[in-house]
Amino acid sequence: MSHKRDFARNNRSSQIRDELVQLYNEQTEFYRKGGQAKHTKSEIAEFEKRHERVRALFAELEQVRNVA
Repeated sequence: MSHKRDFARNNRSSQIRDELVQLYNEQTEFYRKGGQAKHTKSEIAEFEKRHERVRALFAELEQVRNVA
């Protein structure tokens, strides 16, 4: 594999991991608030959107790792 491809793959993996950390933190905050207050429909929709994004990012990360 070329150095450019290695760099691009590693860079994308890092970007995915960074976004996953951010999403994880946001999801955790959603759960924390859940015990204190009822969530609005908008908050629940955002939670579900983040959940789907996490699933998509894990799938993409798997593809990036499997590139030969």
